[in-house]
Amino acid sequence: MRRWKPGDICYVPCPFCGAEIEFWKDEPMRVCGACQREVRHPRLDLGCAKWCAHAKECLGRDVRKVV
Repeated sequence: MRRWKPGDICYVPCPFCGAEIEFWKDEPMRVCGACQREVRHPRLDLGCAKWCAHAKECLGRDVRKVV
């Protein structure tokens, strides 16, 4: 996070209720604070997580379900 740029954090409207959701560049999903539904990060670049054997430990999720 030390080398992150302002563009590495983005705000997008929830596709279900329209509330604003903050995503950090390494978060594949967030729960909307307003409607409590799980929302995928629209700009997520999984990079090495697509092929890395340790992606589940790194991201805390099964990457195949995120992609």
